[in-house]
Amino acid sequence: MTPEQFEQLENIHVAAWNEKDDIKRYELLRSIYADGIQMYDKDNTFDGLRSVSDFIGKLITEDPLYRFTAVKTIEPLQNSARLFGQINTSGPMLNSMDFFLLEGDKVKQLYAFLEPAKA
Repeated sequence: MTPEQFEQLENIHVAAWNEKDDIKRYELLRSIYADGIQMYDKDNTFDGLRSVSDFIGKLITEDPLYRFTAVKTIEPLQNSARLFGQINTSGPMLNSMDFFLLEGDKVKQLYAFLEPAKA
């Protein structure tokens, strides 16, 4: 992928993780994630676009203060990239690191690492 494509991946990823409208969110995700994406966090595995989109929708619906932002520019490496972010919640602020494994120009696997932000 080109630097411009990685920048687009970052922008669409952030937009999708903040999109309240289910149809718009799904289309954003579809533009950057493979249909068979697998997403992992500490407690869950999500298989497929619908599963990931529904999880984001649940986060947004259940927490009115939820907001995901990137805090560094995406860092590409071969067929992967990482993106550091912060997640505002009704509880503690969270630091995040999303690690993407790419297949062609789509994210095939996403690993989401979270930790409480230090005050």
